[in-house]
Amino acid sequence: MLPEAMLQTSAWQRVSAWALLPLLGKSAWEFFGFILGGAVLSSRDKYAAYMPYALALLALLIVARALVAWRCSRFRVTAQGIELEKGLLHKEKLLLPQARVQELQVKQPFYFRPLALYAASLDSAGSKKQEFALTGLSEAQLMLLQGHATNTPASASTPFHRIWLATLYNAYLWLPLAAVFGMSQQFRDAQVIDRLSDASKALLQQYDIQHNLLLQLLSVLMLLALIALVLTLMCLIWLYPQHFQRDARKLQLTQGAVLKKSLRISAQRVQLVLVNQPWLARLFGHYSLIFRGFAADKQQGKFVVLGQTAAELDKQLQAQQLLPLPEIQGADLQKFVPAYFRRQALWSGLGVLLVMALIWQSNIPPLWLKAAVSVGLSCWWLLETWLNYRWHGYRVQDDVIYLWQGGLSRRWYMLPLQQVQQVRLQQTPFFQQHQMVNVQLHTANGKLTLAAIPNAAARQLYEQVLALQYVEPGSTLS
Repeated sequence: MLPEAMLQTSAWQRVSAWALLPLLGKSAWEFFGFILGGAVLSSRDKYAAYMPYALALLALLIVARALVAWRCSRFRVTAQGIELEKGLLHKEKLLLPQARVQELQVKQPFYFRPLALYAASLDSAGSKKQEFALTGLSEAQLMLLQGHATNTPASASTPFHRIWLATLYNAYLWLPLAAVFGMSQQFRDAQVIDRLSDASKALLQQYDIQHNLLLQLLSVLMLLALIALVLTLMCLIWLYPQHFQRDARKLQLTQGAVLKKSLRISAQRVQLVLVNQPWLARLFGHYSLIFRGFAADKQQGKFVVLGQTAAELDKQLQAQQLLPLPEIQGADLQKFVPAYFRRQALWSGLGVLLVMALIWQSNIPPLWLKAAVSVGLSCWWLLETWLNYRWHGYRVQDDVIYLWQGGLSRRWYMLPLQQVQQVRLQQTPFFQQHQMVNVQLHTANGKLTLAAIPNAAARQLYEQVLALQYVEPGSTLS
């Protein structure tokens, strides 16, 4: 039920005039083809006399497009939902019921931070694109759009050191660092860099310390300090502070100090919950909690709560009416068919042997390094293979399927069967020989795969999904 204050229809709202700045950029991008064509024509003498007029007309069109987009777009919140009107000549009106709102994503670009303005987009069920995309919203307009009568109190942020450590053991967070490294490679041939490098080499040769062990150690420490500094900047820009809020209607995650963003999804429309614990995170006892909700863009339809402890994780799972991790790892888990792991161990072992053969054929590493790498790869393969077989299993309870995947890194999947949109059963000749099936349960934003379960268990799970999704009350399964 909406609060009493929200049952009244609000006045029509228009975003701040500062929204003209990003709208001008968007309008210029829409006319990019004309701008590029004008640049080509300006190089020809016969069109040079007309170019000032053409550029003035193009600039006028860009400004007019942005002004129309700002002036002729407005919204309001009613008891039925959210209304949006836009357009000057071709008018468009959209009504989005509150019950159909699946996700609200809020961002605060750095150029909006001093102005306390926001950009928001909404997705609804059954659509393949965003219905609403508004930029330049004030805080009061944002609260109105979210349907809050009162602002929920901000939760405490996850400590900085946990988020910083999360940048180490979550591989996808290294992508910005890889981009920075790639950008730095573009400047390797710069004359200033070459002069500094030549001067450093000459200084080292002068004092005969080019191969000094202490200097090499210092260089390594400086490199590690540089990586730590870059990761700290990444945390402050994208990840810290991290506030996670939950109530009966929604889940909301806010991250970032510079590029602040906020994502909200419906608590009842969580498609899939994933708990991830890479091998390095196990040393610190940390977890990453991933919620996948409905969205047109699958990447925008999920958010990751970083640096969670076991107590915090179990609290969030219980609030989502899911089992805590110790119960998921209980003794009543159903295991995969052992033949699947034997074949997996065979193929992975052949890959390790191939890598070892390539290492021993190489003339670059010394003999002791070849032996050390070979022993390390063998130990890693044996340990990973044994842990994958030892730590795994699934169970179905209260119409929720739980999957535990072990190894050096561990993952837990929790999927409500009501959210399943497609069941895919795959059976190769090898699987037919050993009476097992590969089952994939697809949702609108993610999937869960049971690698190799017996035929009878696959059939039982398939019928359970059918009973929840497709069978009308009073009918029976054939």
